[in-house]
Amino acid sequence: MSPNARRPAPRREKKPAQGLLETEHLRLLIFGGIILLVFLIMIVKLGYIQTRAVDKSKEAISRQSLRRIRIPATRGKIYTRDLTLLAGGSSDSNLVIYPQEMQVKGSQSKTVSAIFDAAETISKALRRTNPLTKEDITRHLNLQPGLPLVLFRQLTQPEIARALESGRSLKGVGLESDESRTYPEGKLAAHIIGYTRLQDPQSASDRRDFSYYVPDRIGVEGIERAFDLLPGSDEDDEARPPGLRGLPGYSLVQVDHLGFIQNKLISKIEPRHGNNVILTIDSRAQRIAESVIAGKRAAIVVLDAANGDVLASASSPSYDLSAGFTPFIRADYYRKLLADPDRPLYNRALLGNYTPGSILKPLVALAFLNSGVSPAEIVNCDGYTQIGNARVRCAARNGHGPLNLEGALAKSCNDYMIEHALKTGLNPIAEVLRSAGIGRRTGIELPELAGTFPSDAEKRKRQKMRWTNYDTGLLSIGQGIITLTPLQGAVYAAALANGGTVWKPHVVYRVVDSNRSPLYERKAEPVGELQAGRSALDVVRRGMFDVVNTPRGSGREAKVEGLDLYGKTGSAEVGPLSSRFLTTWFIAFVTYRGRTYSCCVMVEEGKSGGRSCAPLAAEFFRRYLLETPRST
Repeated sequence: MSPNARRPAPRREKKPAQGLLETEHLRLLIFGGIILLVFLIMIVKLGYIQTRAVDKSKEAISRQSLRRIRIPATRGKIYTRDLTLLAGGSSDSNLVIYPQEMQVKGSQSKTVSAIFDAAETISKALRRTNPLTKEDITRHLNLQPGLPLVLFRQLTQPEIARALESGRSLKGVGLESDESRTYPEGKLAAHIIGYTRLQDPQSASDRRDFSYYVPDRIGVEGIERAFDLLPGSDEDDEARPPGLRGLPGYSLVQVDHLGFIQNKLISKIEPRHGNNVILTIDSRAQRIAESVIAGKRAAIVVLDAANGDVLASASSPSYDLSAGFTPFIRADYYRKLLADPDRPLYNRALLGNYTPGSILKPLVALAFLNSGVSPAEIVNCDGYTQIGNARVRCAARNGHGPLNLEGALAKSCNDYMIEHALKTGLNPIAEVLRSAGIGRRTGIELPELAGTFPSDAEKRKRQKMRWTNYDTGLLSIGQGIITLTPLQGAVYAAALANGGTVWKPHVVYRVVDSNRSPLYERKAEPVGELQAGRSALDVVRRGMFDVVNTPRGSGREAKVEGLDLYGKTGSAEVGPLSSRFLTTWFIAFVTYRGRTYSCCVMVEEGKSGGRSCAPLAAEFFRRYLLETPRST
């Protein structure tokens, strides 16, 4: 081969591209990073879950080992205006068993038997029957093992001594105080006071706030109910000022897995005790009022005519709060009251809905005077008035003869009233009745009825018939479509006495705390004026004076020497024609030593207002105003 000939080029070895190597390396790094990140996330999540679980476990354990026990507040007291205690509380000694101190290892039945045997031992020492059954004990251990189990309530001092002596060898037996509602005056003002019972825990708004619920006493009737909370306050508002029922406290205790208390007390919040209610009632007036109607189905209401304060309100028959309503409502006594045909639980003074009869005539007479009737105008009463086909008789069968307005009121003449009513018509009478509060509630703090207001609409509603002259005639003598309560009668009697002001009646004077600082006080509230001028009122008042103070006045048996008593009798026929009876009435007012009082007396199935009711009003005012109070 020639030296100048070309040699073939040497073959080069092939190598991977540099970019490919870098790509593969990056992929490995990313994949490894993702795996590492996943593991890190799992570790963090697991740590969070474990921490959260521990916190929840601790919280659950805490909830299982701590119990919040409700402490009820002491209930406030009820006093009369002169500070006679009507409703209070007593601290009773109860014999109790502490389940946690009698706990026996093993099954629950062993603890139940131990508690039952202890109860048997103490019962024999006290010569009483053991009130507990094993079922009672089991139920208590299942529902409230952290609370004492009451064996006997209201132990006497000798019983306390015997119980302590017999219980020396028994672990877990002790005495605890418990408040009971007491009514020191028994029957006095029972319908006003009302009564209480222990609240059903299941209906309590704060039931879920406590592990063990010790309930309050709550008002069921009367002032106990009306002022259970202060008017206008909400039970769920923890900032509310307490009424008779206070605000609860609580204790926090530690329990074991069975619910038995291990650490007696961790913390405690004291309750805010209830406040005291002072009534407008005068205890002496109330006692006299109740005594004068005793033995009758009757009611009496006495007001201060200058402001509407209720000085006495009595309904007969009544009931004894101290006999059947403390420390608990006795079922047998309550059933007896419910079965009594005379209805002793019924407050006739405020809830009795009665036809008024002739006590309405002073208001009707005002309507006549408003319509231009002259008080001197004479009507000759011949014993009856003919209205269409109906004849309405007067109380005097042979008639009263010629009478002016004052004479018609004094003798309670039906003829006079009906003849003028047929001339004036319904509207003027309805205006005066409306202004006197007929047909509406008075606004007193206790439950009451509004009565029935006479109108064409009311008759159409009741009888599907229109109002007629006959209805107007009946209304003028207080019959037909009209009813009212004894309280309403006393209210408009007060308006007749004081110049025409219709006052809202009050039975609560004030609410005070334990330092006697007022939290609530009644305000004298005029709610209207009688639709009548001063001269018309003077004429009617003169007629009401003659009712009592003239020889032939229908209410002459109400006359009291030393008192200028004004009044009006009433007798209303009620019931079916075959068995009619009378609801009898007397309204009155009197001024004595600068104070004016009004009164309304009602007796069911009486003889007449003059014979059945007027003497009762006379007895009340004679004893209340003229007799010297006995010292106590």
